[in-house]
Amino acid sequence: MAVAISIKNLKKSFKEKEIFKDLSFQINKGDFVALFGPNGSGKTTILNILSNLIEKDSGEFEIKDFKHDNFSYIFQNYRDSLLPWKNNYENIIFPLKIQKKSDKEIENSIKEIQKIFNINSNLNSYPYELSGGQQQMIAFARGFINKPNLLFIDEPFSALDYENNLLLRKHLQDYYIKYKPTILIITHNIEEAAHLANKIIIFSKNPTEIIDIIDNQENYPRNISFLKSNNFYKIKDEITSAFQKGANL
Repeated sequence: MAVAISIKNLKKSFKEKEIFKDLSFQINKGDFVALFGPNGSGKTTILNILSNLIEKDSGEFEIKDFKHDNFSYIFQNYRDSLLPWKNNYENIIFPLKIQKKSDKEIENSIKEIQKIFNINSNLNSYPYELSGGQQQMIAFARGFINKPNLLFIDEPFSALDYENNLLLRKHLQDYYIKYKPTILIITHNIEEAAHLANKIIIFSKNPTEIIDIIDNQENYPRNISFLKSNNFYKIKDEITSAFQKGANL
């Protein structure tokens, strides 16, 4: 399978704190990868380096066939990323406006994304008029509106109650099944990692090393019954064991 992201001997420190050194791994095109590890292990730092928000100290990385128009980054602080002077419709279509898409293209895209994410909120209202879960759905819809083939997502479900958490996981799987993008998702929840990802990369405390890369070959879509299956508990146990080793618990 073709390699989408290659990281080799990556190093990064903040002041005197070494986050990681000589970090190397590859992600294949179309992989759904969860980054899992202790707080401070550099998970967000990796995404920020790959998206050129911060600079690496040394080492190399390559993203094959990278194009800005086909890349999205959904941040953990999704509320701050929504534009308060634009209504919900304008927030969702903002990437398409930047790309100067036609009105017809925008109309078709918004209809499709509404169907995938089941958005029933009033799109003429503003983000501050919505609940936290609805705001998060708007941020997700905006992140997917340009049909990215590379998607970074940082702690996407942390502010949601369990019902909306499961619903957003379903919507994310629906998009993944339809378009097969390469996804890197950061989560601190073992259930989320085991439920969604086909690969889970387990990090140690910093200076960060890779403890294990766990394959999850369960077919998509993974519905709620998967959460009660023996395979699900097997994957969770593998993640827990690797995390315990990496966190020195």
